[in-house]
Amino acid sequence: MKVGRVTRVLIDKDRTESFLSINEKGKIVISIFYQADHEFNTSEKPYYKGLYEPNSEEFIKRFGDNNEEKKEYLRNIKINTFNNAPITKEDKKFPVILFSGGLGMGRDFYMFNIEEMVAKGYIVVTIGHIYDTEFTILPDGTIVEQDEAVKDHTKAAREKLISIRKKDVLFILDELSNLNIEDEIIKNKMNLNKIGAVGHSIGAYTLFESFKEDKRIKVLVMLDGSLQYINLNKEIAEGKKLNKPLLNFRKGLNKYDERMKSFIEKNKDKFDGELFKDFLLREHYTIINQEEGQEQLMKYLDKYQSSIKLCNTEHMTFSDWFIVKKELKNNEMIPVEEAHNIINYVIVSFFDEFLCEINQEYTDILKSERYSNLKLLGN
Repeated sequence: MKVGRVTRVLIDKDRTESFLSINEKGKIVISIFYQADHEFNTSEKPYYKGLYEPNSEEFIKRFGDNNEEKKEYLRNIKINTFNNAPITKEDKKFPVILFSGGLGMGRDFYMFNIEEMVAKGYIVVTIGHIYDTEFTILPDGTIVEQDEAVKDHTKAAREKLISIRKKDVLFILDELSNLNIEDEIIKNKMNLNKIGAVGHSIGAYTLFESFKEDKRIKVLVMLDGSLQYINLNKEIAEGKKLNKPLLNFRKGLNKYDERMKSFIEKNKDKFDGELFKDFLLREHYTIINQEEGQEQLMKYLDKYQSSIKLCNTEHMTFSDWFIVKKELKNNEMIPVEEAHNIINYVIVSFFDEFLCEINQEYTDILKSERYSNLKLLGN
């Protein structure tokens, strides 16, 4: 089955973000992925670089590290997604998944998961937060660089950034109705009564804030989310609960001791004394705040919650990073293809069970212990 992809540039005319300096205020780029018409036939071979058209060489340059062998590898990463392919003629509406990536990550830097969700019957809409993405290629070829404000790592700056990202998500939710009526490719193909969301890192927390506020998002999957920003003390004190299904899917190391040990081992020779201390202190507070956020999250969720981890994985395992960079951080990690297969199966099963209510596949995964590397958080 072939996957189709179109890009759309949407303008939120009510947005004036003084926090940002770029000239693209209110501009949001999305990609929409869908099942292509089974009669669609082309001699064209789809490659990862095509996600950066019409300026795919920028992708090669940014990730090629001035290395011709790496550049050649990047030019030949195969995918199964065709730009502007006709959509399936099947007379049905598909549930919709919103996707928000990590800080600096391109909106489509999760193809391993996007293509799988489409193959299993979902339309996926990826949200390009162009002000914090490392670089964005607009449909006319314009390159938009990351805004300077993103370099401010303070908690206040990050919270402001999350607030802007949340506005992006809520605006896209509003625009889905118009796209379903007017878009030349996607009209009448989206079931807007069944909207789920997947977020990675800060994108996971962005979607959590949107999930709390907006009833249109029915189910949320958080991929190693930035739980350090969670502050639910007021809601918990008032006895409030969130009655929607949420999957909190974490990387292998989550406990304070194991994370600090791993951080020290990996970074002690990379930085000089004072700089290393600064990074170590930042990691210390991040881990503590994430543990507190995790506890608050479990108290706040009421209807269905599941917190699991995939052992021997890293934060970036939940993205295409190790495909594009063609490397693993250490030999103890699960091979990327194997990890991605597990992640895909878990995510699709969760949406099938709790968004589409068509089976109990996710519940069965937990009962069967099908994957030895998949554990409940805390084990």
